Amino acid sequence: MKRTLAAVILALGGLSAIGCQPPAHSLYTSPNRDFQCDVPWAWDVMYDSEGTHFTNLTFLGPFEPEFYLGAPSFSVRWYTRYATHLLRDGQSEMYSGPDDFIQQILESVYGKERRMDRPVQDLEVDGRKFKYFVVVSAGPVAPGARWGTMADESGKTINPRKHAYAVLPMSSGFYVLTYPATRQAYASYEKQFSDLVKSFVPLKDGPGGAALPPPSRSKPRQVGL
Repeated sequence: MKRTLAAVILALGGLSAIGCQPPAHSLYTSPNRDFQCDVPWAWDVMYDSEGTHFTNLTFLGPFEPEFYLGAPSFSVRWYTRYATHLLRDGQSEMYSGPDDFIQQILESVYGKERRMDRPVQDLEVDGRKFKYFVVVSAGPVAPGARWGTMADESGKTINPRKHAYAVLPMSSGFYVLTYPATRQAYASYEKQFSDLVKSFVPLKDGPGGAALPPPSRSKPRQVGL
């Protein structure tokens, strides 16, 4: 498992003058050059991989106490179909495709008490066909965690999860774009996650796959995220 940490710095060029208002987004190209997307300006990037069959990029924002563990984040993961990925707790996961991933993640991560704030639905953006959903559930809290938590009806401390997913099928696997927020903080970066999804363009069939036709980077049409 490889891990690197780097800042998203001026991906579209430097600021033209001191005091100039920075842009809302940077155009980000992944380390494997398999996708591009717009991410919030100056957010940090954390990269994990297991070869090219699994990769994870996490875009990490500034301190905000309403988010669990104190910061907003987005992630872009790649899963190769039927490839086994080892989790940090020693368990493994494997998915045959996007539908299998969605079914497993809803059942194993969010459980029977989950609420679908937005049920799984097809979403097309400039010819790219995502499966999009938003799920709400009470999650466990790590020892010592203080930011973004709340007490439930019984007084138990929980992580009040409200997580958005956009899953993009590809020939050899699929991308999973995620916004893991809390109920109280979800609206803060809902638009920025929508911008990431709308701007997401695969350049290859996954990190180790064949190159795709170059993107036009035309302004995305409005979609109902």
